Amino acid sequence: MKISFLFPCWTEVFGPFSKVARKTALLPLNITCLAAIAEKEGHEVQIVDGEIEDLSNKDIVKRVKDFSPDLIGMTATTPIFHLVVKLAKALKEEMDVPIMVGGHHVTLFKENVFGENFDFLFVGEADASFTDFLKCYASNGDLNTVKGLIFRRKGEPVFTGKPAIIQDLDELPFPARHLLKYERYKVGTLRGTLNYTSIMTTRGCPFQCIYCSNSVYGRKVRRRSIGNVISEIEQVVDRFGVRHFYFVEDVLTLSKQYSLSLCDEIDKRKLKITFEGSTRANLFDEELARRLAKSGLIRLSFGLESADPKVLKIIKKQVSLESYIKANSLTNKYGIETINSVMLGLPGEDQASIERTIAFLRKAKDIHHTTYGIAIPYPGTEFYEMAKKGEYGLKLHTEDFSKYQRYGNAVLSVGDLSPDDLIRLQKVGLLKIYLTSWRIWPMLKRVKFSSLIFPTWESLCAVIASLFKKKK
Repeated sequence: MKISFLFPCWTEVFGPFSKVARKTALLPLNITCLAAIAEKEGHEVQIVDGEIEDLSNKDIVKRVKDFSPDLIGMTATTPIFHLVVKLAKALKEEMDVPIMVGGHHVTLFKENVFGENFDFLFVGEADASFTDFLKCYASNGDLNTVKGLIFRRKGEPVFTGKPAIIQDLDELPFPARHLLKYERYKVGTLRGTLNYTSIMTTRGCPFQCIYCSNSVYGRKVRRRSIGNVISEIEQVVDRFGVRHFYFVEDVLTLSKQYSLSLCDEIDKRKLKITFEGSTRANLFDEELARRLAKSGLIRLSFGLESADPKVLKIIKKQVSLESYIKANSLTNKYGIETINSVMLGLPGEDQASIERTIAFLRKAKDIHHTTYGIAIPYPGTEFYEMAKKGEYGLKLHTEDFSKYQRYGNAVLSVGDLSPDDLIRLQKVGLLKIYLTSWRIWPMLKRVKFSSLIFPTWESLCAVIASLFKKKK
């Protein structure tokens, strides 16, 4: 069979920051993994990443028609689900090919999102289900035997039950990066613009932050072997010439021993790569900072979220402000660029707590960059349930998920702060955080303008412009 995997243009969900977001668009690792499974089963595969290739839905449809597939696959998180629906509709208007969709949003809502433009939905981790589905579909077998699948029988949706979980991640084939325009995936760092790829070593997160959903990978942590990860890194370097890696797991240093063992192998094989990822500040110490930096870590993200201990307790972050101060100091000591993500509009927050967070960031000279998003209560999270119940002063104003955007839009109010207040505070906060002399001048000395990441000067210009833009 011939199978097309598609990824629509999605950076419009960043509102006024879409132009900047497009420059740092992430590689669609999930569909490259499924594409690899399809190739392993002997099928011919196409991947079209509309975002990285700057394609309209019309352009994508033409590419797909030219390929003439037997199946079409897409993935969807909540913020981009409406874009996937639009693309599916455009495809159905031009060709009668079954469309498969998976991802977080499908996993959460199952049959409730089984619209007329979809033919198959995959719930949870699709790896095992997809392998079984391809074999069954190709042989006209009984689809009811494929766990984790939703399909139609006599016009009615049928859910085949909870999917299997792959315990040994080493069984998965390496992502089909050769099907991408891999040379177009670039990321800006303080060391310049780098060609990069994404890589996964771990699935699952044991923590209970209220704004995260474990609907797909769950809380149980599963890891690939160090040897398997290193083999993939070597393949990427040798085949594609890419030497910068973005580790997609939620907590890069969840296991200190695993992280150190990975460093050992990188150093032993003299891979000469650079990499980045995210972790928790309380799971990062000086030994890790030193070893990771030596092995190629050049950037690390921490989820600060708020500088108000009261808010951190409510959102179950369980990381002290002192841990962030120490962790950012260590990264600065070892030459590791830092990003600290912050949200405003969290439960229990008010004007004073927001100002406290901004004041902390204005003084935090070890923090190079801050992402400053508006808190969004995504379905499947405890935060979403809190908002629906009106806890901690929250009020959810819409369940139109196309409006669930962290930048330039707000879907809830908290206490006396309305959605419009949060939008205004986001813009003003970004300007206050970045327009400090001690942050501007060192950045001008160290960084190439072409390599700045979000928020960049373009972001600040977008903020300033939006402050003066009349609301429609």
